[in-house]
Amino acid sequence: MSRRRAALTTVVFGLLLAPGTASAAPAWVTPFNFPVPASDTSVGGLQGQDQILYQSGGVATEAFIQIVSYPTPLQTVLHIGTMAPGGSYSDQLTIASSEEAIPVGVQIAVAPNGAAVASWTELAGSSIEKSPLRFRAAYRPAGSATWEAPFTIATETERESGFSPTLTPAISASGTAAVGIQRFANGESTGTHKRPNYRVDVAVHPVGGSWHAPERLSPERISATSLALGFDGSGDLTAAYTKRFLEGAEEKEDHSTVIVRRRPASSGVWGPEEDITGSETLWSADGMHLGENEAGDAVVAYQYDLKAPSTLETKAVTRQGPNGSWAAPARLSETSGPAGVGVSPNGMAYVLYSFQSNSSSGHCEGVVRAPVGGSFSPERCLSPPNEDTFSGSVAFLGNDAYFAWRSNVPGVSSNASVQGGRWADGSALPDVAVNLDTPGLEYGFPTLVNDYQGSVVAFYTNPGGMLRAAAYDGGPPILLGTNVPARATAGQPVSFSASFFDLWAGLGAGQPTWSFGDGSAAASGATVTHTFGAPGTYTIGLGAADALGNAAGTTSYTIIVTPAPPTLAGPTVTLRTPSCPKKLSKKACKRYLASTNAWRTLSGTVKAPAGIASVRVAVYLTRGKHVEGLVGKRFRKTTSAKARKTFTAAHVSGARWSLHLPKLKPGRYTILLRATDRAGHLSTVTKTLLLKY
Repeated sequence: MSRRRAALTTVVFGLLLAPGTASAAPAWVTPFNFPVPASDTSVGGLQGQDQILYQSGGVATEAFIQIVSYPTPLQTVLHIGTMAPGGSYSDQLTIASSEEAIPVGVQIAVAPNGAAVASWTELAGSSIEKSPLRFRAAYRPAGSATWEAPFTIATETERESGFSPTLTPAISASGTAAVGIQRFANGESTGTHKRPNYRVDVAVHPVGGSWHAPERLSPERISATSLALGFDGSGDLTAAYTKRFLEGAEEKEDHSTVIVRRRPASSGVWGPEEDITGSETLWSADGMHLGENEAGDAVVAYQYDLKAPSTLETKAVTRQGPNGSWAAPARLSETSGPAGVGVSPNGMAYVLYSFQSNSSSGHCEGVVRAPVGGSFSPERCLSPPNEDTFSGSVAFLGNDAYFAWRSNVPGVSSNASVQGGRWADGSALPDVAVNLDTPGLEYGFPTLVNDYQGSVVAFYTNPGGMLRAAAYDGGPPILLGTNVPARATAGQPVSFSASFFDLWAGLGAGQPTWSFGDGSAAASGATVTHTFGAPGTYTIGLGAADALGNAAGTTSYTIIVTPAPPTLAGPTVTLRTPSCPKKLSKKACKRYLASTNAWRTLSGTVKAPAGIASVRVAVYLTRGKHVEGLVGKRFRKTTSAKARKTFTAAHVSGARWSLHLPKLKPGRYTILLRATDRAGHLSTVTKTLLLKY
């Protein structure tokens, strides 16, 4: 199954660069297989028919149809979800097949603010060839992860064979959405040959509102096709389509003209039809493309076909501003057809076209440009000659235009290449085109996507049907999150951390980088530690660059560093020698201090500026090889090693401590004191006593 991919912006020039290659930013990175969800796998292992578009911040919205079984029964699942930078895909809306509805195609449009519209077609029955079609849409408001309930725009009563209806979603920068339908006009066959007619309808969803009923733009009983939509920055909507004005015996003999209608956001009412090609009797317009910028400047390009003798031309019409008049059609190139159009923010219209000369040696992809309302530049080839070119895209980075298309050796689709080109706003000529991937393989048609981070990417499929991405990386890494403390203490280390992700090239070596505002050397890494030597208010600078050198602007943080608290002395503890009774002589006092009664209560003083946490005492008696240690309120047989580790908590009252001992025996005692303050500082005292009595 073929894969179709998103639309909007890309390409520049130079050699293809591998991620991590030293280069002057910005530059192309080596194309790679784009990661898709596990559910984006259909029968046979193929990826689904899907589309990817970005919003500001590099968040991708992806839509695809997963084919569960085929052809009998046909079962599919529609998936729409998002993928944040550095994250994985997460479904937001899923619609599985039922007996009355089988999703078979989906298209999306996404605004920079994250508002989005999705439109899809459903088979209203189980027959792939005969079941009527239902056309549906859903809307996601800006800032929301939830899609509103699906809205049915139209349902066919019968299927017209040989005609493929199309849905065209569009969305303004502010989030006003529209979905156009090109479909079979049941019961409206007209003319001598009674061939089927087709119609175009548009449904609009305003910001903060709900879906308006779809309105038919084309007249009844007049066939209309090739609908294109464009918004300006005010939410004014332009619709362009081709309308048949002369019916031939066969469809290829019909004559059509290009019609434009405008719907101002202020009134919500469609204006009258404007025939911008003139309905010339011998000519017919088809292959139409519409481009519009935020200012309402617009361009319409179309293929003009002189039926007899057969002559093909590419023509274009421009409009300056939403209320301006359309200029006279300009002939751009012979034997060609438009491949893509666009209008830059400063009002320069670009038309990309596929040129077919009288011999294959002159085939090429060409481009012209003009200020809206002005004259177009001479036609010129972008691609090398002697190549058939197909299906192009036009997009912008600033006022520079970018293009991408597929070309192949004439008549050999398996020998193809994906190519890109640029026409810088200030350059008189476009740059030389480059191959975006290895030439000589069977690639799908590329589409260009702006990631709204300063980069563009071409999406296309490789011969195996896998999605490829060739990114022109002009954007810096994206900051995902930080941990920067608001306060720190002078002289004490403080940690900082940050997480960055680069969509296309990866982070450069030694990234991210940190500055601390104190004159110290910069640091690098996802997590760093720094010690401020003095109190004060400092500015922390955080930056990052990708492997190509695209640098993010410095993000600043303020940290307040307070003085370190004064260093407090550790605890001091003493063991008091008991006092002798007053009436004892010096000799008697000496005898008393060598008695067990004098030491039944141990006491002393303790001081701790940081606050005393505890005073603990270990006491043990040694008599030859016999050792008894204090355990709780009793002396028990033990070893000196164990006794020195067995402490009993003393009673502390203010600056004094005390511990009452059980009855003592004469012998040699060892007393160990251990005082601990609230800062964890420790002080110890050891005393040995020989008690004889």
